[in-house]
Amino acid sequence: MTIKHTLTKIGVVCLAASVLLTGCGKKDVAATVNGKDISIEDYEREYKMQAQQAMAQYGEDFLTQKTQDGKQTMGEMMRQNTLDNLVRFEIYKQDAESKGIKISDKDVDAEFDKMVKMYGGEEKLQAALKENNLTEEKMKEYTKTNLLMQQYQEKMMKEMEPTEKELKKYYDDHKDEFKTAEASHILVKTKEEAEAIKKELDGGADFAKLAKEKSLDTGSAQNGGSLGQFTPGQMVKEFDEKVFSMKPGEISDPVKTQFGYHIIKLDKISNDFNSAKDAVKEAVIRDKFKEYNDKLEKDAKVKRLVNTAKDIPVEPIKVSGTKGQGNEKADAQAKNTQEQNAGNKTEEKK
Repeated sequence: MTIKHTLTKIGVVCLAASVLLTGCGKKDVAATVNGKDISIEDYEREYKMQAQQAMAQYGEDFLTQKTQDGKQTMGEMMRQNTLDNLVRFEIYKQDAESKGIKISDKDVDAEFDKMVKMYGGEEKLQAALKENNLTEEKMKEYTKTNLLMQQYQEKMMKEMEPTEKELKKYYDDHKDEFKTAEASHILVKTKEEAEAIKKELDGGADFAKLAKEKSLDTGSAQNGGSLGQFTPGQMVKEFDEKVFSMKPGEISDPVKTQFGYHIIKLDKISNDFNSAKDAVKEAVIRDKFKEYNDKLEKDAKVKRLVNTAKDIPVEPIKVSGTKGQGNEKADAQAKNTQEQNAGNKTEEKK
């Protein structure tokens, strides 16, 4: 077990947890937020942790690879993101403190005791801390920040709880976003195959039976072609547009997508407030959070003092298994993960 795994288990997000309370001389400052310093030490430590994890997963040359737009290396992008996230999180931490949220030493000690038990004793925990270049004091600072942000999130959720009137208005303004469809499909390679299947269906053939026999989408075929329930935007564009233009019980003509030709049967479509209420509430809170956070970040006085284009040497960590394969599939996955791209939507639900 590593400290990184433990941080995840106790809910400490690395980029969040690195917002520490230490002060230092200006020459050792990576950025300031409303006059509060973020140290070079914390910036470099956080970057190295992220970079080592990426190298272990995607190959030791990962940091020198180019981003998809070719303008930066992955290492440059990760250093920039590291600083941006530390700044952003310091803003949130200061807001939490301004709302009177405080974490006592007793709270921190209780969480630290949980870690001791998790590792099977003080000695094993200290060894793990040493292996990851962390002190007990630093780990407690991480824990304090995490507890602070947990309470902050709980407080903000209560403050942003939408009223019934807000929910109804949001729903009325975004009705199309909250439609849900239940549909089945049969996927084949050619238009001729699709047309032949449509002809059989028009003649009374059983849709589920044909799906099991002929659909190339093996995941849905075993369920008679059923894709279950989904919302607008979850399917590829051509499929999505067709489904939400159909009537329940209708079977489509062949629909071409990047995956082949589909015959679609719309089983059910729902578009009412009560069935969408949970999703509406989530959307309202999400939008409130975004508006609130955007204002916090806009009003904050931030100075970025470190040059994120400057390289920071990172030693790869030793991991078991197939480390550093560096193949094309891994590289592509890494770029998508690190650049937070959603990737291409497929006809299957995500």
